[in-house]
Amino acid sequence: MRRLTTRTLTTTLAAGAAALAWAGPASAGVFLGDPVVGPSGDVERLSDMDMARDGTGALAFIGDEGGAPRAFVSRFVNGAFIGAERVDAGLSAAVEGSSVAATNGGRVVAVFSAGGTVYAAVKPDGAKPWSGPVAIGNGALPSVAMSLTGTAYASFTNNGDVNVARLDRKTNAWTPVSGAFDVDQPRDAGTGTKRSKVAISADGVGIVVWGEDGADGRTHVYARKVFGTTPSTRPQDLTATDVDGRPAGSADMPDVDAEDDSSFAWVVFRQAIADVNGATRLRTVARRQRGTEFDPPVAVDSFGVPADEDTYAPRIDLNGRGEGIATLSGATTNQPIAALLQNDLFGKGQRYGTSGSVTSAATAAVADNSDALLAWVQSPGTDAPSVRLRPFDDFVPQAETTLSRPELGPVDPTRGFEAVADRAGSGIVAWVQQSPTQPGARSIVAGYYDVPPRAFNAYTTQKFRSLSRPKLSWGDAVDLWGTVTYRVFIDGQQVTEVPGKTSWTPVNPIPDGQHRWQVQAVDRRGQITSSRVRLLRVDATPPELTVKLSGARKAGKPIKVSVRAADVQNPTGSGLARVRIQWGDGASLTTKAFRGTFTHRYPRGTFTLRVSATDKAGGATVVTKQLRIART
Repeated sequence: MRRLTTRTLTTTLAAGAAALAWAGPASAGVFLGDPVVGPSGDVERLSDMDMARDGTGALAFIGDEGGAPRAFVSRFVNGAFIGAERVDAGLSAAVEGSSVAATNGGRVVAVFSAGGTVYAAVKPDGAKPWSGPVAIGNGALPSVAMSLTGTAYASFTNNGDVNVARLDRKTNAWTPVSGAFDVDQPRDAGTGTKRSKVAISADGVGIVVWGEDGADGRTHVYARKVFGTTPSTRPQDLTATDVDGRPAGSADMPDVDAEDDSSFAWVVFRQAIADVNGATRLRTVARRQRGTEFDPPVAVDSFGVPADEDTYAPRIDLNGRGEGIATLSGATTNQPIAALLQNDLFGKGQRYGTSGSVTSAATAAVADNSDALLAWVQSPGTDAPSVRLRPFDDFVPQAETTLSRPELGPVDPTRGFEAVADRAGSGIVAWVQQSPTQPGARSIVAGYYDVPPRAFNAYTTQKFRSLSRPKLSWGDAVDLWGTVTYRVFIDGQQVTEVPGKTSWTPVNPIPDGQHRWQVQAVDRRGQITSSRVRLLRVDATPPELTVKLSGARKAGKPIKVSVRAADVQNPTGSGLARVRIQWGDGASLTTKAFRGTFTHRYPRGTFTLRVSATDKAGGATVVTKQLRIART
């Protein structure tokens, strides 16, 4: 960003030179997708993305290096993704899948599988380097989640069993959770569409969900909590026998997210449900964890009875209070569907966008302030697939817009599609686009929904001050995505630009008089939030003061002191406040009579007469005179 230099202030900054406008926090800006990585034939897929509440985060992807797939992470720091960092350094086996989690302070954990082993790498904070990869168990299909305090759980599948490991926030050491998580270990669990997912509450309690073959011939979805390194002794079978009064069969594709309070979480999954005509549809249902039990299932797709199409890829995202969005797609129309969760109740799923000709994808992210993002891939008619975005302001839907750039090529939803948000409502959507000019080359692309700097106020007093270079101060216009630059305006002219600071002292004097000043907070993407216009009153010129003496300078005789005081800036100045006469013998007089003659009788001796005139800005002029009083 171009930096502006301080300009010389002259008398052209007269009061009322230009009226300054006030603009509070504007609506969040939509910024079209830019490549994070690529275009390159080495880009394989976007694996995962996560964002902490403080606006730091990370994107995990798989890319070829040295002829084999490797695990990479690009961290999101100060509002931008930084260069890709390889996290499987020193390993020779090809990476098959990866997952990433982030929490406040730049702490990131990446978990990935390679050659039948699951590894993890940890970046303890924004300053410390990544650890080398550490094996945490045998298996594949990893999923990881991290709490506000930095504790993390990873789940993965090994030979048809679901296993879990825990990362300690203090030691950064991984400990396997005892035994397999699945209920009937001889039966297949955690593979294919039965893969596991993990979530964690603010207080560090984990919850793991997975699919598992049942003795009744159905595939079941289970959930199990984990405390420290001890799994719950009561895994819950979430597979309903009926939903909305209709018989239900096998279930798979579970996803889970937890509230801050570990007593509450939501699980969404796909289940075969019969309709009134006897046809079976793969519908999406949700169940709420309440303590150690789960509430009855609720359908969150848009289908009535009979259902009109199967669904796939259900996902859910919650904020810490339990508000959320469940997303899925119709298998026939490829149309995204989303259901809003408020007050612990799901609304009926609503269709967004249009029917598409290719496999769709839908995802959502919900912020702590109840703002949210819904994103999906669509390809109506013969159009190339593109990314669409619909923000929600306090769960009220806003205008839909296209987030992807067509010149980067068609979007490929089969190679990953993710959305995340911070606590203030800013969010990122990431996807993969095929290069239109380089066959086989792909880019991982990110588009942004960026909330401008928070509203703030200017603080410096509006009263007259006697300083010609008064310190101007203002509040912090918080922006989680990088340092805010402040532009200071006086009488409509920009006089300085300071990055990150909330005060400024002029280098050059400001002329006496009344001025108007304002501060603009500018984020890294050029979005502006302005303070209200505030008065700046300067009266750095002290009052004029003349003092004349008359009378015999003898003890007991009257001495007359004639005082004339004036504010030379009147009427644009602050005005006189008082005249004070200190006679020098311990007696004094304070008056608001700025012209007059005052009498005093002295004893014999030598005295210092001190007369001061002070204006309302605090500026003062002092006249002193020596008096030698003789004997009568």
